[in-house]
Amino acid sequence: MTATIEHRVGPRRLLSLLAGRATFRLLLYGSAVILVLAWSRQDFNRYATVIGAVGWLNILVQSGTEKAALKLIPRARRTREQLTWMLRVVVAYLPLPFSVAAAAGFALAPDSTLTLYLLGCAYYVSLGCGMLGVAVHRVLGRYLRDIAYFALLGLGMLVMAALTFTAHVPPAGYLGGLLLLTTALNLALLHGLPRRARPMRRSVRDILLHTVTLMGAADVMSNLMVGALFVELSLTSHADQSGDLYLVLLAWGFASSLIYTLQRIYQPRLSLRIASGEVAEARELGRRIARLGAWAGAAWLLLAGAALVGGLAGTRSLLALGALLLSLLVVWTLPSCGLFVLENTDESGLRGSAGAVVLAAVAVTVIGAVAIPLAGAAGAVYALGANSLVLGLVLGRVR
Repeated sequence: MTATIEHRVGPRRLLSLLAGRATFRLLLYGSAVILVLAWSRQDFNRYATVIGAVGWLNILVQSGTEKAALKLIPRARRTREQLTWMLRVVVAYLPLPFSVAAAAGFALAPDSTLTLYLLGCAYYVSLGCGMLGVAVHRVLGRYLRDIAYFALLGLGMLVMAALTFTAHVPPAGYLGGLLLLTTALNLALLHGLPRRARPMRRSVRDILLHTVTLMGAADVMSNLMVGALFVELSLTSHADQSGDLYLVLLAWGFASSLIYTLQRIYQPRLSLRIASGEVAEARELGRRIARLGAWAGAAWLLLAGAALVGGLAGTRSLLALGALLLSLLVVWTLPSCGLFVLENTDESGLRGSAGAVVLAAVAVTVIGAVAIPLAGAAGAVYALGANSLVLGLVLGRVR
């Protein structure tokens, strides 16, 4: 576990990793189309509301732990085995209580809304643990497991979606099948990770927990605010637009996941470069990128607000909603990259990044409470634009 690991990513390896993720996303979208055709509008809206409300659990489990692993393990020598053992424990044991609760709900009341939420929670916790396991293998130099995991996951989702169409599987059965799939894949990922480690120093555990908490804040809050927007939408007269919002956010997820994937692939090399003494240069670069994001966010909010007033409010056009989100993606990329650089610098950058995303999430939720009752799903997309503005403003002042 103490050998030096080569973190260079050549074109062939990069394309292979991106292809695995892209295959998963495309199969995910194909599955969504099948679900729309297989279920009634009411069933699909129930499913979309649950997925939108609890999907952030995936990020809660995966993001901070993954980014902490990609930051700490490349720098570690004597403590690498202890770090990977602690992360293996998360993959192996965290999903158990959620899966047991979901199984009990499915056995007692398979058609209830509570069971649907329990299944959704268990599935996303299991999925997050799987993505963490893949990241640990990748930072240890085992890239093929990343490609195989996402290809099998996407194929399994497509098979389950096909069963909903041919065998009339309801939403609870579909989520239950996905939970079984991710559980099986997670068990396979445990192979090759240490079952035990040398006696662990408390400082190692504290550093890991501290890094996980702060580095996970960005993605957790981003997904939590999306969940909050779904809840706000479900409480308005536009509640029947939950399915529309879910479908356009799938496309958003595809594009943003490519950016996240590139960041995660190159994070070990960035972490090593910063650790070698380039902290000040990296911090200044992150601030400059964030400030550009703030200007872009302000301009987008003005233009998108004019579009809503001009007739886009309340639209049921997926094309219009998709165009609105696509334009936001370009703006969102800037503060996202600034955040990526700053949280890999030092304690100041890590704390400043965590504080920025909390403020941005609050701003999005507050604006959503006003915009969604007036503009429906389009108002939810508009509220997301506040994330870029607030994130850019706060990150641009990190010292």
